[in-house]
Amino acid sequence: MAKTNKTAVFGGSGMLGSAVVRRLEAKGYKNIYAVSKDTEFDLLNKQMVDDFLINIQPDYLYMVAGLVGGILANSTRQADFLYQNALMILYTLESIKEHSPKTKILYTGSTCIYPKENPQPINESRFMAGPLEETNKGYAMAKGMGIVACELYRNQHGINAIEAMPTNMYGPKDNYNLQSSHFFAATIIKMVKAKREGAVPVFWGTGRPRREALYVEDCADALIYLMENYNDSKIVNIGTGVDNTISEYVETVRKLVGYDGDIKWDVSKPDGMFQKMTDISYLKTLMPEYKPRSFEEGARHILKTEFGF
Repeated sequence: MAKTNKTAVFGGSGMLGSAVVRRLEAKGYKNIYAVSKDTEFDLLNKQMVDDFLINIQPDYLYMVAGLVGGILANSTRQADFLYQNALMILYTLESIKEHSPKTKILYTGSTCIYPKENPQPINESRFMAGPLEETNKGYAMAKGMGIVACELYRNQHGINAIEAMPTNMYGPKDNYNLQSSHFFAATIIKMVKAKREGAVPVFWGTGRPRREALYVEDCADALIYLMENYNDSKIVNIGTGVDNTISEYVETVRKLVGYDGDIKWDVSKPDGMFQKMTDISYLKTLMPEYKPRSFEEGARHILKTEFGF
């Protein structure tokens, strides 16, 4: 993978996409094309996708775009999450086939593709092995379809498509809108407001479910490594191999911001899956130096750089 070759990042202004761009630049890559809604590029417009691939002919394409959200957004917009995420990857693969067949594509799914109930940690072989968690079925179905689509386009059309499944991420350029944010961003902004404004933070569920927390730039480094070195059709988990309870993450952020007031848990709201820790042993065989940072380290950096703590 030559650093002067043309590299496209679909979703390049989002949390993961912007991290991929930053890490590519830090590693010396030159010809980077970061496209997203912020650059008036619409992945739901097939003609725009076609025109880009016809004109640019990228050597490498990171497909990290998507409609994403937390439990509230996922559970209330299931059809939107299914439709938009499915079309984005289908349009991209079809356009590569038609206009830029030598482009290597890395598609990021999500660990929500795995069944609601799994042996822990979750191995890549668990894909399509059982019923999905209901609260994010639309998103999970679309991402799972994208994995199958990459496999089929590889088999039928010779497209070099590889797939990575990141776990729950947080980091720079996260979404802090409480109506659509994921848990980690919501926790940070709620605790910041609690410290600064005295508002009692309210968290969904019981606090007992367990989750991983992957700093987005650690994920980006793993994606770049896979693009540089991996060409197999087998999906690859990207996680931390360590999980904590939701309440433990809340307490970590509470400590970092110095908030000593009350916390409330709304047990009328859903917990989601109880546990979904990823098995990252396959990734470590491919990338032995992979060592993601702890949540406390990553959260401390975010609070300092984005909120002044």
